Amino acid sequence: MKSLLTTILIFFLTALSSVAQTSNNYVVSDKSSMEITGTSTIHDWEAEVSGIQSTIDFNANALSGDTKSSPVSSLSITIPVKKIDSGKGGMNNKIYGALKEKKYPNITFTLSKTELSNDSTFSANDFQLTATGMLNIAGVSREVTVPVEGQLQSDGSYKFSGKYQLKMTDYKVDPPSAIFGTIKSGDEVTVSFDIYVSQQQS
Repeated sequence: MKSLLTTILIFFLTALSSVAQTSNNYVVSDKSSMEITGTSTIHDWEAEVSGIQSTIDFNANALSGDTKSSPVSSLSITIPVKKIDSGKGGMNNKIYGALKEKKYPNITFTLSKTELSNDSTFSANDFQLTATGMLNIAGVSREVTVPVEGQLQSDGSYKFSGKYQLKMTDYKVDPPSAIFGTIKSGDEVTVSFDIYVSQQQS
């Protein structure tokens, strides 16, 4: 009996180890991208975001089997403010100043929970998530909820796409302006992202 219990315990621990490895051998790919778009009193503007730093706990097995659940259990994203680039140096400096870059050099998002949509069109290759977490901009944190679309790619990676609209004044950020305030950005901006998650090479 003692030998049987020992065997069962070893099997159980091995199974747990296998699951842990499966859920942690994915990383955020460097081909992930993000864009910020907004308006102003004279024209729309956009800025590309690079240098995104992310960590993720992802388990593809959660999408299969009888009991399906969200494959993402944790996620953190750090965006260096100086990696926001509108393509125009003057506009960039206005953005950095508005975001108080010298005091708060990073924008961060920390996931608190994700929920898998129960939509009838769900499949393990194409699914919807709702991601909730804390977004910190210029030292102000607010809880946000973002709809996200997940898709399995042909190379085995997963792509997570979404858009989120926010008001800069909600984070005590004054919309950038120029020429003594005669040209001013709109308060609302849209953040669009494509986050790729791929298996870590052994």
